[in-house]
Amino acid sequence: MTEVSVIVVDINGGEMLRQCLASIDAQTMKPLEVLVHDNSVTNVGFAAGVNAAYAKSRGEYIALVNNDAVLDRDWLETVVRAMDAPRLAAVQTIIRRDESTIDGAGIDISDGTFRQIGSGLAVGPFGSAQGKRWPLAEAWGVSATAALYRRTAIGERFFDERFFAYYEDVDLCARLHEEGWSTSVLPVIKATHRGSASAAILGKDALRLRTRNRYWVARRHRGVGRVGALLLEDLKGFIKRPAVARIRGVWEGLLT
Repeated sequence: MTEVSVIVVDINGGEMLRQCLASIDAQTMKPLEVLVHDNSVTNVGFAAGVNAAYAKSRGEYIALVNNDAVLDRDWLETVVRAMDAPRLAAVQTIIRRDESTIDGAGIDISDGTFRQIGSGLAVGPFGSAQGKRWPLAEAWGVSATAALYRRTAIGERFFDERFFAYYEDVDLCARLHEEGWSTSVLPVIKATHRGSASAAILGKDALRLRTRNRYWVARRHRGVGRVGALLLEDLKGFIKRPAVARIRGVWEGLLT
């Protein structure tokens, strides 16, 4: 029997966390264990929270599930079945934002930035939206919103804790690819994500971290993100909504 450890990092999740855990408990395939790391007293960040729980986990596979995500009953069974493919390190399904909207179908890096494929598009048959055909980009990587990872691919530590939060999953995918592993997004919708519902806790730091960490990924991994494309994206964002946090993020991302 395949053994899966489920990790949930929480910070004042309240009802969100209860719904998340209830969806895990209702899975058709039961996990070996569910580990909840509580960041409520001291917020060490998502990356360090995952690492702390991972160090205590025992499963052959590790499922990361955001505290604001709810899994369909057969989510775990679906992603575990997909892991039969050789050299597959991580897998996710398409994730809905609500009953009518897609949250994400994997990570796309084709334009030099980092984007959630299909974000905001209408839910419908895979490969279609609002009655029209639209090509989903082939996913380069998976999002840690709700994903299954192979322990032997991850190694001793999940994430680089210096990221704190945001894009640590992109950094991980880049590392896995560099080490000869693959990742996959399954063409089925099997989870719901409320969309960074815990970001409000970080306040302006959320924008700073999201900005900074993109540059860190691009600087660390050749061919993963382009600094010029990221600068253009941030310039457009600043014109639309001036924010000191974005400037700080660019500065830290390029110089630290």
